[in-house]
Amino acid sequence: MTIPDEAARPYNRAERTPPQRSARRLSGLDAGFLALELREQPMHIMAVAVLRPAADGETSAQITLDDVRRHLARRLNVLPALRLRVQPVPLGLHHPVFVEASDFDLDHHLGSATLPAPGGSQELDRLCASLAGSCLDRRHPLWHLTLVDGLIDGRQALVFEVHHCLMDGTAMLTTFARLFAEEDPQPGGRCCGWRPERPPSRWRLIADAIANQRGMFAGLPALVRKTRRGRAVICQSTAGSSIAVPRPGADAPACSLNLGYTPERRFARASLSLADVKLVTDVAGVSVNDVVLSVVAGALRDYLEQRHVLPNRPLVANVPVGMKTPGDPARAVGNRFTRLATSLATDMGDPWARLQTISAVTRESKRRLDLMGREVLGEWLDFLPPAITCAVVRRGYRRRRSHPDHLDTNVTISNIRGPARPWCFGSAVVDEMYVSAPPNSGVGVTFVMWDYAGTLLVGILSFADSVADPGELAGGLSRSLSELVTIARCRRGSSASLAGGSACNVRPVTGEAAGTGTGTAIRLATAGTHVAGGDRL
Repeated sequence: MTIPDEAARPYNRAERTPPQRSARRLSGLDAGFLALELREQPMHIMAVAVLRPAADGETSAQITLDDVRRHLARRLNVLPALRLRVQPVPLGLHHPVFVEASDFDLDHHLGSATLPAPGGSQELDRLCASLAGSCLDRRHPLWHLTLVDGLIDGRQALVFEVHHCLMDGTAMLTTFARLFAEEDPQPGGRCCGWRPERPPSRWRLIADAIANQRGMFAGLPALVRKTRRGRAVICQSTAGSSIAVPRPGADAPACSLNLGYTPERRFARASLSLADVKLVTDVAGVSVNDVVLSVVAGALRDYLEQRHVLPNRPLVANVPVGMKTPGDPARAVGNRFTRLATSLATDMGDPWARLQTISAVTRESKRRLDLMGREVLGEWLDFLPPAITCAVVRRGYRRRRSHPDHLDTNVTISNIRGPARPWCFGSAVVDEMYVSAPPNSGVGVTFVMWDYAGTLLVGILSFADSVADPGELAGGLSRSLSELVTIARCRRGSSASLAGGSACNVRPVTGEAAGTGTGTAIRLATAGTHVAGGDRL
């Protein structure tokens, strides 16, 4: 199918571009993700959408790369993150700025791939792992979309890569809701009419950086006082507390999960029943996020115990915490979140006691975070110029190589709210969508939980030298949730439900039955039907 040039490239380069406005400066958190990127440490988010082609008579009409190109061209005006290029400030005076790419070429950001036979989950996961191991080109807007053919049953997939400096979970949800919307923003196949602005001049970048820095440093004394007050309040309120909140950089035990030094990645997916998660939530009197953390903790404990490398001290999790409040406008660009550290209680063999411990520690960690102020971390990051941030990142990388026991946290676990109904891409239905976050800074494996149309879908991404087969962790998630569901049903007195054979609807996305393994408590056979913001804290 032939597509008009204006749909493939949504503007005529010979036309006069609009006058420049003040460029949007990256926040300290945005810029931090750029600084964290090394050759061995790409820092882009990845989303894998599995498509079910629309039925066309007796056959299924698959989408083509031309369809993808046309779909995006008509939506560029409502997808600002896809048009933005990172422009460094001369002399590194301040954080870079986002500028609209004047040489934007949609074809540069599109690609295609065909899976080798049989086109199953393992083949798709290997392709995703290879894409996750390469950095995006900073000369262009930092995203790429790959159309994948060759899946079993005639299905297709879209693998979307976007640099973390461009968006967090909340911005990603806004972007995807527009990208995968059924409504066409430009009926009749017209292109979006977007025109890039002229980029700011070198001198404009320098002048804006100096003016911005002057205003920021004027507020530094107030930020220092705010931080001191927060620390004092926390010390006063926690005096005599029996709940120990782990300290990042001090309490994380040395672990094989944190040997992340190679650019090679491994990727796996899992599917969990959101109804089962909510059952445990209701019976235990904890939050959905507590159950998610406990499910991951159980999987990690079994994985490490089977290899006889389970640390004596509990693993420490890094948990991103969103800052969206009711009434906030939709945000499609940038990062606005903080983080907390919590114990995964992997030193405890009882799954139910582990859940209650995780809940108590996480609740206390969140309380301390709110006493300090969720915005404080981001405000301090705004003050760090790129030269200092990059130097700190590289020093930390060298330190971890020589002292692998010096860890901030062991694992990152994100939990994002997704759409209640399945999305579409053109004529295709998005049956499944999995999201993954880049492992970095000593964290060798990340878990992103994403409730999509009533199912909790999990993306697991790891350094190859930290977790060689994250599929084992995917199976461990299934077994870990099964344990909690079994206990919850027993506590609720649902013996008849258990006898009926509907133990729990949960499985790893591998096409194979989950192994039994060794570890704790009860094991159940699992079954299910084949089907990945804001935080839940």
